Amino acid sequence: MTNERWFVIGTDERMKLLAKKLSHPARTVYYKCTDKWDAVVNAAALEFHPQRIVLPIQPLHLEVKELFGIQQAHFFTGKLTEQWQQQLNNQPLYFYLQNEAFIWRNAVLTAEAMLAHLYKEGMALQGKKIMITGFGRVAKMLAYLFSQLKAKIIIAVRSETQRAEALAYGYTAITLSPKIRCNADVLINTIPAPWLTRDYTKLLSMPIYDLASAPGCLQELKLSQYELLPALPGKYFAKDAAQLLYETILDLLEGEESCSKEEG
Repeated sequence: MTNERWFVIGTDERMKLLAKKLSHPARTVYYKCTDKWDAVVNAAALEFHPQRIVLPIQPLHLEVKELFGIQQAHFFTGKLTEQWQQQLNNQPLYFYLQNEAFIWRNAVLTAEAMLAHLYKEGMALQGKKIMITGFGRVAKMLAYLFSQLKAKIIIAVRSETQRAEALAYGYTAITLSPKIRCNADVLINTIPAPWLTRDYTKLLSMPIYDLASAPGCLQELKLSQYELLPALPGKYFAKDAAQLLYETILDLLEGEESCSKEEG
């Protein structure tokens, strides 16, 4: 095997640990702790000429007009903005956030990390009313884990299909609208859209933890009891999060090699 050059970028602790896990006699791995691709990163890439570049889940801030040193690079990434898509138009892309195994296992880590965060805040779960907005993978894992700890789960969704699904799981399920009447001890948002306005008066007094991507669920609001919590797995379980990302990247590489053999 020829020596591969890997470039891992991101401020999340999992990215640093991922770089260590990728280190191998057949790989040279360069790690850069930054949340932006700027002239400094361009210079590093131009000098290193990486063959594989791993980006964090949330897109890096793009501060250059053109990326240097990436002609040979295959990119592993979570999400990309339209600006990034344009920059990487001709590059091989692998979206680990579209890998079902990664999504579900990351959802489990996110749920456990949310529990760890609540414990850190001094909150016990038993008997508490926990409102979860949305009912995707993360919400499902949250609801399951918290219900095992005897919390009372309230699922608030805009989709009638999701409401019916939550009811089938045995949770209290309500329609998310400004007319909402249900009270809870905590609200945990998983909907990746700014939906929470001043019209939701019943929700504005409770602690709100937002697990959705930035900018979160607030729409033209500032609330002292609101906390945006991106990348929780990397903050609380960096080793496990790095291992998950490592295994997913290896799976994606294995798929790439299988395709190459078939084409050959």
